[in-house]
Amino acid sequence: MALNFDEFQKVVETAQQADAVKADLKRALRKVTTTLGALQAALGEMEAVLADDYVSAPRPRKPRTPREATEGAASAKKPGRPKKNA
Repeated sequence: MALNFDEFQKVVETAQQADAVKADLKRALRKVTTTLGALQAALGEMEAVLADDYVSAPRPRKPRTPREATEGAASAKKPGRPKKNA
């Protein structure tokens, strides 16, 4: 039985191409799985919001922190861009 190296080389190249395609498919499958998980979570949130007994939770109120006043007229000015006078 004689070894045909051309056929053997073709088999090796085909196997390498198959491995590359398999790796690409695995990457794509991971992305799809992650996207489906996010979609499932979003659908769960929508279902909760659209439920008849849904009550929105109020956001906690934070007290304002007092600013330190400086001496002079500079304290009357607000920092930032000046307003346009039309």
